[in-house]
Amino acid sequence: MANNPKKQTLLNKSDFQKQQANKKKKRRLSEQQIKRQQELVQQHGHQGVETEPPKKNLTTLITIGVIALIAILFPKPKLITYKKLNMVTQSVYWPGLPGVEPILFDSILQPIKASERSTLYLCQDVSKPDTCQKYAIIETQGFIAAMKHLAFH
Repeated sequence: MANNPKKQTLLNKSDFQKQQANKKKKRRLSEQQIKRQQELVQQHGHQGVETEPPKKNLTTLITIGVIALIAILFPKPKLITYKKLNMVTQSVYWPGLPGVEPILFDSILQPIKASERSTLYLCQDVSKPDTCQKYAIIETQGFIAAMKHLAFH
């Protein structure tokens, strides 16, 4: 009950060349078919260009969203006006982040702000309270005023 395999004969050179020529003819396209394919490629090429701007718009929106989120979540510098013994001073105060100390941009002293009492303490060493001086906060302005102050002073 063995299956008899079909025997195949090898093609002679002339039959092989005819077979190859028939394949090449099938592969060749008429001029009209070539023009149609070129038109399709051009149309798809233009459609590809049309689909790219939404990708660019999406990345632009994501970038703007991330910047807006950072601007909302992170503390922004403020321009504070404070006084002691009738001497009034303006400085840019940045409240810092968790683990990062607040900064008074134009001073080497370390600030401690008590906003509920409108008080600012400037200390040479925060661990030693006797090195701190108390100032009354007169006015607090926003981010734009702080940037103007930094730019023009």
